[in-house]
Amino acid sequence: ADIKILWPSEQACQNEQLDDNDKSMVCLIEYAGRRMLLCSDIETFSQKELLRLNPNLKADVVIVPHHGSRRTLSPDFLEGLDAEIFICSCSRSDCEKSRVIKPKGNAEFLYTAEHGAVVVRINKEGLIRR
Repeated sequence: ADIKILWPSEQACQNEQLDDNDKSMVCLIEYAGRRMLLCSDIETFSQKELLRLNPNLKADVVIVPHHGSRRTLSPDFLEGLDAEIFICSCSRSDCEKSRVIKPKGNAEFLYTAEHGAVVVRINKEGLIRR
């Protein structure tokens, strides 16, 4: 597996106006031709910057930023990643009160509040199982 740290940039780390969420680490894990993006708690600013710095960023599996909160998600962020699976580590009350993003298109959305612990496996042929 190859792990790349995509965010925060050195400039973002030194920016005292950014809160800690927008300085959260974002990692891209690549294995067997598949990509998994772990987004931590980044909010709108960092999501936009991440796409600006990585205009061709794609992932097969995405750990959705900031627990899948609609309030802190840039509208374009998830759509451009073209993922098959999105995982939101949200609370039951967030799901019940529709404070989390909802699926668009054919992607699978998994919510830890509804599905429990989510395990994603990628085998050496690149087959994704959950």
